[in-house]
Amino acid sequence: MPPFDSFSIGSADMARFEVTLLRMTVAGLLGAFLGYRLWRRLLPNMLPPARETAQAQTLIAIAGALMVVVIGQSTARAFGLVGLGGFIRFRSGIKDTRDAAVMFVMIGIGMACGLGALPMAIVATVFASAVLAIFDLGRRARLRLTKVSIHAAEPNAAWERIHLAFPGARVVELPGAASTQPGRLVMETALADDMDAHAIMRLLAEKQVPGINSVSIEDNAKGGMT
Repeated sequence: MPPFDSFSIGSADMARFEVTLLRMTVAGLLGAFLGYRLWRRLLPNMLPPARETAQAQTLIAIAGALMVVVIGQSTARAFGLVGLGGFIRFRSGIKDTRDAAVMFVMIGIGMACGLGALPMAIVATVFASAVLAIFDLGRRARLRLTKVSIHAAEPNAAWERIHLAFPGARVVELPGAASTQPGRLVMETALADDMDAHAIMRLLAEKQVPGINSVSIEDNAKGGMT
């Protein structure tokens, strides 16, 4: 027997491979839609999930589809899935418990795709997205007026882009219009309770604001907003 005969692929195996690839692709697309939460870009001062978290959740959806195919009817292989949830929750350093819950939803979506239950996977994705969107909309009520200090290479030029990231912000302190030197601008804007300097830096980077050196939150101008 030639050494590579065991690796030969017949027409039946090729058809099964194509079906598996399609199911994994659908799992990845649904996982990415739910993981990146694109609707957050339509909400003011609402950041999408961290890119690493969204990518991990997408991969987990794909892994769920793959594991169902690999496990098949084997009970022994099924035990490989038992520790996956514990690994995700306790080994991945997830800070937001909602992200951990989304991970488990991703596993379910991926497994549904792996089983070929694509309508169920799509319905689960839409339903989970609707629930998460409702939660995100509810977070808009817990805002606070906050002074944010931003050190930039050219504060006046940077402000034009910053205002796109924070459309409701107003300037408290800004160097003269003729100044092209590095300096500080201070703005007052409504921020979510869990938004810190790192999150602001990430949002400014996503909006391609040039020359940002540092960001600091000075104080709360007023109490919470409703």
